[in-house]
Amino acid sequence: MFGLFKKKKNSFLSPMTGKSVSIKEVPDETFSSEMLGKGVAIIPSDGLVTSPTSGKVSMIFETLHAISILADTGEEILIHIGLDTVKMNGDGFSSYVKVGDTVKPKDPLIKADLEKIKSAGFNPITIMLICNSTEFKSVESVTNIPVTNDSEILVVIP
Repeated sequence: MFGLFKKKKNSFLSPMTGKSVSIKEVPDETFSSEMLGKGVAIIPSDGLVTSPTSGKVSMIFETLHAISILADTGEEILIHIGLDTVKMNGDGFSSYVKVGDTVKPKDPLIKADLEKIKSAGFNPITIMLICNSTEFKSVESVTNIPVTNDSEILVVIP
């Protein structure tokens, strides 16, 4: 009976180890204005990007700097590694998955060489967005904490 009052929510893990920060702190208006969706950002301390949830890889940029996952719960998740890293043309990135692959939480997706990104003059901040966030009641992030791929940092209420 008491379960009727429980809010259903979908939680998502951090795709990287580092520190979570508000999407509004990302020094790129496309992300900070939430134009592409609500989400969270991670200042990474390790370049391994892992799946935040169970779902299917729906898109991988040729340059491997971004990947999309359609979560089993319906969220369209975009993980974008670094700012302007598309200009690296894939140098410093390697993929563990391909489009159509089924993934589960903490599965390796992409490896990014953070030192190579920084030495090329790019910011390695990584953004995780719910691109279809307007389809949900709310998207809340947990920010300003150290995170690993065990940390829940995004909660979506359907």
